[in-house]
Amino acid sequence: MIQLFQQRDFGNKINATFQYIGENFRSLGTALLYIVGPIALVVGVLSGLLQSKVIRIASTIDGGADSRQTAMFQMMTQFASPTFWLTVLLSILANVAVIMVTYGHMKVYNRTNGGPISVADIWEEVQPTIGRAVIISVLGSIVTFVGFMFFFIPGVYVAVVLSLSLAVTSFEDTDFGATWERCFKLIRDKWWSTFGLIVVMGIIVGLVGLIFQIPSAVIGFMIGGKLLPDVSSAWLMLASVINLVGKTLLNTVLYTAIGFQYTNLVERQEGRGLLSAIDSIGTSPSQPRSTDEGSF
Repeated sequence: MIQLFQQRDFGNKINATFQYIGENFRSLGTALLYIVGPIALVVGVLSGLLQSKVIRIASTIDGGADSRQTAMFQMMTQFASPTFWLTVLLSILANVAVIMVTYGHMKVYNRTNGGPISVADIWEEVQPTIGRAVIISVLGSIVTFVGFMFFFIPGVYVAVVLSLSLAVTSFEDTDFGATWERCFKLIRDKWWSTFGLIVVMGIIVGLVGLIFQIPSAVIGFMIGGKLLPDVSSAWLMLASVINLVGKTLLNTVLYTAIGFQYTNLVERQEGRGLLSAIDSIGTSPSQPRSTDEGSF
């Protein structure tokens, strides 16, 4: 079993992330497919429909100025369509669901000491928190956006701080105000290590995610080269589903890493894992704590 609440240095957090996913690939993957999969599937289909409409509009351009203006206007109207906004809302829900399933799995794993984890166990953790998580995520995004609009650096700072927000609300059942305060308290003196972890894991996830973009890239290349002028909407939807579902589920790697950063910070400030180990003396062997993170 992997002890969640344990002090870890930078490399150990990355190793723990992949070790955790490897150990729990079946239970975590099944939960993601059952809980997040349907939402991501709908998002992929809607995104494919939007792409096919845009391509169909672009194909009507005959080179004239009036034709281009008409096509541009029709394309812009797609961004005000119910389909577009439904896609945006479901995309937010799918992303939040991935995060809450990941942390819900970690909570059950910690509570059962690595015991068998079912989809029902994870859904029991996710269901009461998903609404609050969406609100916290949206409000956090607004605050971060305002920070970027007025001052870029404060926007980056707040974004990294609030990266812990859904881990906090999942593990501690906090509202937005308490979550905000808790994030700033936990990340004190550890902003750079959190930023570095997000960047490194984000690069890894982004590179692997390129695999899921291959179908969309191939179809786009064939359309642009007139090799596939009458592409069916079904092919665009299939490519979009592969891209969005794959990348959405792959994000669990990043959120697992952030989850280990959360447990690392909690352990450093509160010693929750150490206290649990002390309480379990005489009942189960305790695990040694790793070396300190140092100044990083």
